Amino acid sequence: MAVSNGEGEFEMAYSKPATAMILEVAPRGMAPTLATLATGSERHKVTVLDGATIRGRLVSKGKPVANAEMLLSTHSRISGTSFQDLRLGTNENGEFAITNVAAGRVWDLLPRMDSLAPKGLVGGVTFVATKDDGHEVLVGDIEVVPSFTVRGRIVLADGSAIPAGMRLGLSPDRSADRQVIVLPPDGAFEFKGVGRGVYTLSPAVKGYQALGAEYGIEFLVDGNRDNFNVTLHPFKPPTK
Repeated sequence: MAVSNGEGEFEMAYSKPATAMILEVAPRGMAPTLATLATGSERHKVTVLDGATIRGRLVSKGKPVANAEMLLSTHSRISGTSFQDLRLGTNENGEFAITNVAAGRVWDLLPRMDSLAPKGLVGGVTFVATKDDGHEVLVGDIEVVPSFTVRGRIVLADGSAIPAGMRLGLSPDRSADRQVIVLPPDGAFEFKGVGRGVYTLSPAVKGYQALGAEYGIEFLVDGNRDNFNVTLHPFKPPTK
């Protein structure tokens, strides 16, 4: 990471040889941009613009949902093409205005599960396209609905207690949103604010893994899930 000086100049260095770098330039109060620049002594110019604005309102049965966090992420998650996620809260009228959004992209817009879980609500993904610099996108009312709860237990096959500081993540399919909790010694967990759809449960317990699910346990949510228990088995990395 580098910070530009008063003239907008910056310099990036890499510890290994490279012919080019993909940089995300994110000036304050302007839209971020991605630039692929050749390495070497030549100076490059990167032009930044104001970007687009995305406006909308979060509602439940026609009433505004205040103090919810909206998440905006690039729809494409291919390395080198995605920007950092943007987050913004709704005001007392449920309204939000996300400014300085890069133009010419498709975005996923959704209320974060964590922020709606205490209200017993959940929202889906709204797809948004920002066309040009200065474009104002009006998405209108985004309706949230009652959510589900997923409860269960992470069990270690050898009978051990869960070590301190181990975590468990819950991620919806094809979304940048995620909930993460710290597991108690008995492995009991509860996720609120879960919507209908496909999710991945990702236990991170050092020295253990779920058999046949090294990238997480995929499951369908179409209602409340109780007694969703997962057994983790001791794991030793293969020796070289």
